Amino acid sequence: MDPALRQLLILRLRGGLRQRLHQMASVRGLLFSLAFGVIIWLLITSSSSSGASAFGLSSLDRQAFSDQIITFMPLSMLGLSLLTVVMTTGPTFHFSPNEINFLFTGPFRRRDLIVYKFGAYVAGVTYTSVFITLIAPPQTGSALSVFIASLLTLVFVQLNSAVISMTGHALDGSRLAKIKWPAIAVLFAIAAVAMVHAWVTPDRGIFDLLFEFRHSWIGTIILIPYIVFAELFVAASVSQLALWALVAIAINAALLRAAIVLDERTTDRSLAENARLSNRWERIKQGGSFWATERTEMRSIRRAPHVAGLGPIAWRQALNALRNSSRLMIIFVGLAAGIAPMASALGAPVTQPHTLMIIYVFIAFILPRNLVCDFRGDLSRMEIYKTLPIAPWRICAGQLVVQVLLAYVIALTVIISALVFEDSVSTQVALVLAAFALPLTLLIYAVENTVHLLFPTKLVAMGRADFEFLGRSIVEFIAKTLFVFTAMGASGAVGLLTFKTMGPTWVLPGLASWLTLTLIGLLTVVALQFAFRRFAVAETID
Repeated sequence: MDPALRQLLILRLRGGLRQRLHQMASVRGLLFSLAFGVIIWLLITSSSSSGASAFGLSSLDRQAFSDQIITFMPLSMLGLSLLTVVMTTGPTFHFSPNEINFLFTGPFRRRDLIVYKFGAYVAGVTYTSVFITLIAPPQTGSALSVFIASLLTLVFVQLNSAVISMTGHALDGSRLAKIKWPAIAVLFAIAAVAMVHAWVTPDRGIFDLLFEFRHSWIGTIILIPYIVFAELFVAASVSQLALWALVAIAINAALLRAAIVLDERTTDRSLAENARLSNRWERIKQGGSFWATERTEMRSIRRAPHVAGLGPIAWRQALNALRNSSRLMIIFVGLAAGIAPMASALGAPVTQPHTLMIIYVFIAFILPRNLVCDFRGDLSRMEIYKTLPIAPWRICAGQLVVQVLLAYVIALTVIISALVFEDSVSTQVALVLAAFALPLTLLIYAVENTVHLLFPTKLVAMGRADFEFLGRSIVEFIAKTLFVFTAMGASGAVGLLTFKTMGPTWVLPGLASWLTLTLIGLLTVVALQFAFRRFAVAETID
């Protein structure tokens, strides 16, 4: 690397550290950082004291845990690589506008610029590796081995994704580019056939098929580079760890060299992608998630349905979801469909408390952070909404309707998956869950938007070690969870009271409980209307 770029990288890292220290110097930043630290400390102590795991990993000894890693980690990494091919949305190495203006015109070779960005990524990955080391279960071995394995594996994931993405860009316009989507369709068809076969065969599951593929000769050949990084996590001695680490470093070095070579063929495409991604980051700073800020074009109708004034707002959010989040929606539906069979294969059915909590975190935390089609992605347009001659409750309803329906579709997918793969979930139970999922989804997103309008904040971290953002996200999630659980408790209490009053029928108690939960959701929409009225357009996201 050029000495000037090396010095710039050191100054950049020092600046990032100084920014985090300045955040913690404020009372708010200190409190949120302490909250994040307390949560991590609780995770560490619970993991080290009891080794509890949502999927029963505490019952596995060191050898059994190693066998699981050797078998399934290469398959997971291959799946991530295939997902990269489908979900590529930006440049491989992102350069900001200032870096393009000053570094690209400086006396630096393109190879040095790629190495400079790679060095910045490695520095950031080091923070992530430390975090993984702290929360890793005891079966994974020593802290040093976990740190080295995590660091090299994360670097491999980035470089592997970079090479795959840049290869696709280099082949654009060639004959090979035409077979990309047919090949992806064939792979998905094979996966679907395998899942159906595993489902209809009583004594063979999807994990049995994956196990056989992993240990077959063709699976071993395909997964050779991924197996190396799985061996890092299960190295039994320092000599084995050193051997596999050297092999992993060699693979990463080869991928870095390939990225440098491919970059020479995709420079123009890379510049265009960098400009597009920079514009997206600017829109993110105004509010919204990463996925909700990609501008694409598609056909639309000339006039949206009126529906008492909320129709155009809902229609705009529907177009926003279709243009920007369609691929993300497909991924979330796929994840929701795979929750029940995955949990059942791991010996933790969806009816267990641990699995239910994971499903709740997926529905109430991960999904709202990524699928944004409401006020949270429209803070830059609040001045327009404030001047509309429409009642505030209609504006709020128009903002929520698409977001709630999309999240409800994902919740229904989870319920249908549980109905198909879990014997303990009957049709009657599935219908009851589907009925209660709609008001619960309305409640979750009404609370999300109310809190966001009362306390505007960004939805993505501005940096890998943004502890203030992480702490605030955890605190907000805990507060929202307490409110949602209180509402569910009140709904259940009304149903129980109705059951004791009306007799041994479940229809009226269930209806009373559903109406109570729906009423609480509608009252939360009233609170959202108050937050919308109170919102000051001059406020900026902190």
